[in-house]
Amino acid sequence: MSKVSIIIPCYNAGATLEASVRSALEQTYSDIEIVIVDDGSDDIETLDLLRRCSWPRTRVLHKENGGPAAARNLAISESSGRYILPLDADDLIAPSYVEKAVAVLDAEPQVGIVYCKATKFGAGNGPWNLPDYTLRELVIDNVIFVTSLFRRDDWAKVGGFSESLKLGVEDYDFWVKIVASGSEVRQLDEFLFHYRVGHASRTTGFSSNRDAMVKTYADIFRNNLAFFGEHAEYLFEHRFRLYDELARYRAMHCRVEAFLMRWPWLERVARRFYRWLVRHSS
Repeated sequence: MSKVSIIIPCYNAGATLEASVRSALEQTYSDIEIVIVDDGSDDIETLDLLRRCSWPRTRVLHKENGGPAAARNLAISESSGRYILPLDADDLIAPSYVEKAVAVLDAEPQVGIVYCKATKFGAGNGPWNLPDYTLRELVIDNVIFVTSLFRRDDWAKVGGFSESLKLGVEDYDFWVKIVASGSEVRQLDEFLFHYRVGHASRTTGFSSNRDAMVKTYADIFRNNLAFFGEHAEYLFEHRFRLYDELARYRAMHCRVEAFLMRWPWLERVARRFYRWLVRHSS
């Protein structure tokens, strides 16, 4: 069997870590190891849990805080698996995920990334409706979550996760590099990954910081100029499609605005109804 290393970066995740580890240990695929990296946690609950670690097939490494990319790189460098599956310390995987993903990598040497469909739980519930993977979608934005199976050799070939991307979407840069190296992507048609939605998280913080988002995506673009240059048509098709959608929205908005200017009492009624709706829905 091809050994799989499930790597879990952990920063102050004591409340959720055990559930994540248990989901890894419950895999139907038996040849796994779990490598947890404590990324400079200072939370007593987390430190105590890691200190008492008694999970089978599990090791805990410690490092100064440096972000998930550096923690993943350390875990992979200290692991022994042929295949790697990152798992964040607040997410869960279904018992058959590793077995089904390994079967694809074993059977198809041209495939470098295997992922699945996903659901959300926690502060939000339901399917995670990411666009299906195509090269075009990857050029436009990241459509592959980090909990995807890949080959250790590919990680080494592309230089690992970029540790300079500390604010978010470092996995996007990593997937782009693997695809640019010639590997294909497969998505399992099953919901085998469960993404925890928190009220406040690194992802929500990143998404609300426009300057950080612009800088991070610009850095990823500069880091992968050949890839984005080769597929630049996808970017500009997307750009001009957005222009078309904006034009349609503006045309519709202008018609509504003209109608309300002709019948101003309707706008007053609509505003009162909206205030009533807000009061009674809270």
